[in-house]
Parts: sequence; C-alpha cells; structure tokens
Amino acid sequence: MSAAPAATRFVDLHLHTNYSDGSDTPTRVVDRAAELGFAAIAITDHDTLSGVAEAIARGLELGVEVLPGTEISAECGGRETHILGLGVALDCPALLAELATLVEGRGVRAERIVEKLNAAGVPVDLDRVRARTGDGSIGRMHIAQEVLELGRSRTVQDAFDKFLKSGRPAWVPKPLVSSRRAIDLIHEAGGFAFAAHPGVGNDRRRIVELLQQPFDGVEVYHSKHTPGQTTEFMEIARERGWLITGGSDCHGTIKGERTEMGRVKVSYEHFARLKDALGRPKTRNARNVE
Repeated sequence: MSAAPAATRFVDLHLHTNYSDGSDTPTRVVDRAAELGFAAIAITDHDTLSGVAEAIARGLELGVEVLPGTEISAECGGRETHILGLGVALDCPALLAELATLVEGRGVRAERIVEKLNAAGVPVDLDRVRARTGDGSIGRMHIAQEVLELGRSRTVQDAFDKFLKSGRPAWVPKPLVSSRRAIDLIHEAGGFAFAAHPGVGNDRRRIVELLQQPFDGVEVYHSKHTPGQTTEFMEIARERGWLITGGSDCHGTIKGERTEMGRVKVSYEHFARLKDALGRPKTRNARNVE
C-alpha cells in the first residue's frame, strides 16, 4: 500500500514522555500517535534526550517516524524561555554535557522544593519524587503529583497554585542556560533551533525580543496559540525564510484525564521540509559553541 500524500498526512513535533513531565512512556506516546494516525512525531522532553531511543525503536515497529528532540530551559532578556532542538544527534558530547548539567540542577532544585514543602507541613518524600522519572529530567510536575497523592491539593494544577508557583511557599527558580548557548548547542548537535510556543506567556515586546535570536524556525502551531498568533508566526517565518514546526505539547494525562495529542495536526509538508534541511550541509553562521 502506498503512503498517503503529504497533504493528507499529519505530524506532532512537540511531545513529552515520563522522562520529563509527561505521564506516558516513550513507547506509549508512539502507540497513541499511531492510534491517532500521525505519520511522524518528535519527542521533546525537557532538558533530556533519554527517552528518544525507546521511541525511535517503537516507531520503527509501527511505521511512525520519530524525530529526536529536546526542549531546553533557557533565559532570554532575564526571563525563562523554551527552545526546541529538533533533529539533534543523540551522541553530541557538548549537548549531552549541558543537558546533564541542567538535569543535575533540576535535582538540586527538587531537593530545595521538598525541603520547603516539608517546612510548610507537606510531607513530600524526595525518593518518591525521584522514582517518578528514573533517569529522566525531574521537575515540579513530579512534586505536584506527590502533593496531590498526599491529599494536600485537589489537582496537580492546584498543587502548583498553592505551593509551587512563583511567590508561593515552595517556589525555587529553575536552572537555565542562555538562549544563545542553547541555540549553539543544538547547532553543534546537527539540529535546528526553534522558538517554542512564543505566543504563550509573552507580551508583544517580549515576543519581538525573543525572535531576534538566531533561530532556524518558530513553533507556529501550538495547542495554546490563538488563530491570530498562528497567522502572525506563520508570516514571520515566511518573511525570514525560517522553518515551521508545531505540535500539541502533550504531556499525557498528568494534569488530569484530558490529553492534548490529536488537537494539533501539523501538515506533513513542514516535517518534510525540516527533514530535507537536516539532510543538507549546514551553512548557518552560528555553528560553534562559545
């Protein structure tokens, strides 16, 4: 049977697994993508590549293309921003070293958050938090799950609102890398750097500042982008000759029963252009890590 035309095939290039703050294993994420009829996906866990190999193996079994990726926690203009690295090599020493540093910093942050929760009378156990992610990237989501299971919040989101957000009793800032270094590291690993969901949490001035960075593309399609934002970012990408990506940013059922996968269907043509670009010699200027 021949493959469907690209115009009728869809991809989701922003998905999380339990190696960061998703509820599902990489295998289950690929299974769900296959069930929904996606031709290709990207695993983009926060600050780690640990779940990608498992997803690729499952994708080969089910006929779903899996693009290696990660979502790097970065800083731009004094504020946190997220940068997607798509098509990165899984064995790039420079990228792996930086991701390991970020994961280590996340572990230290988790310890401090748990200490603050304990001091506030919420008996979260750090070992139970660590067990939720194994070799992956620990985050506030894992701690929020423990708060929920202790009966100290109504939902995962309520745990954030009560304890874990900025200004709340157990707030601790996340370790970040500069946006330029994140972009350079992605390039060093042979991938392309995209501004992740620029329409989420950013005002007009902030978006303009962010998109001055030397990205290769922008996440045009996202579950939280408005139709107007999608149109705006599409126009920016076309004006600058940037690649276009998008996805649901699905984390499974970790925040409740509702899931996002399937709500955002990006045309396969954007994925095909990305693959084609990845296969060509790189000519960009920002190639070396400073």
